[in-house]
Amino acid sequence: MGLLDMPSPVLSALDNWLTPVLPSSAKLVLWAALGAFLCMELYRVLSPQKRIAEIKLAYARTQQSVADFEGEFQEAWPLLRRMLALALRRVALVFPATIAASLPLLLVVIWLDSRYGDVYPPPDASVGIKVSGDFKGRWVNLGNGVPHAQIVDRAGAAIADVPVTQAVSVIQKWRWWNVLIGNPAGYLPDDLPFDRIDLGLPRQQVLAVGPAWLRGWEGIFFAATILVALMLKSVRGIA
Repeated sequence: MGLLDMPSPVLSALDNWLTPVLPSSAKLVLWAALGAFLCMELYRVLSPQKRIAEIKLAYARTQQSVADFEGEFQEAWPLLRRMLALALRRVALVFPATIAASLPLLLVVIWLDSRYGDVYPPPDASVGIKVSGDFKGRWVNLGNGVPHAQIVDRAGAAIADVPVTQAVSVIQKWRWWNVLIGNPAGYLPDDLPFDRIDLGLPRQQVLAVGPAWLRGWEGIFFAATILVALMLKSVRGIA
């Protein structure tokens, strides 16, 4: 478990508590609303709202001056430079607060991808396995325990038998970024002659209709996040 995975057990417990009363789609909308609320409120508190509002007003006035300008193009350069300076100043003001405020949403997204992402296929289904290097993989799932990825070399000699304890699309050797985001299925031993295994596991489908890329958790969650964030921005008067 990485640092950004720390809230996952609490989020999973709450999700389990909601499961008997809400379908997956409704829970995703709820998580999106919570993430958007936390992000927008953090941004409102951390950002200099008064200063941002002043810059927005100055930019609008300068923009109107440019629109009303009837002189030569060269004479409009001071106004255009001012517009650019105001725009860059606003970016500089909102950037630190935006990065800090996005952390709650990032934590939820990381958890959702493990919660509503890949799933095990039925025991009799085949799973494509790609292995780095000159090796081949075979999916073994007898339906009576943890599935395995059996790795062999070109001659067919067994190299490794990797248990897939969690439904994940990649199992690899430990990397520095796993300090932040861990792999729930664990990591490959350092002495193996290959670095990663890619598993073609199916993705959970939250929606029963629509194209395959839209049936997962991502479409509902991010659409709801954007809508709720825009609504809160208007209602709360966030600059």
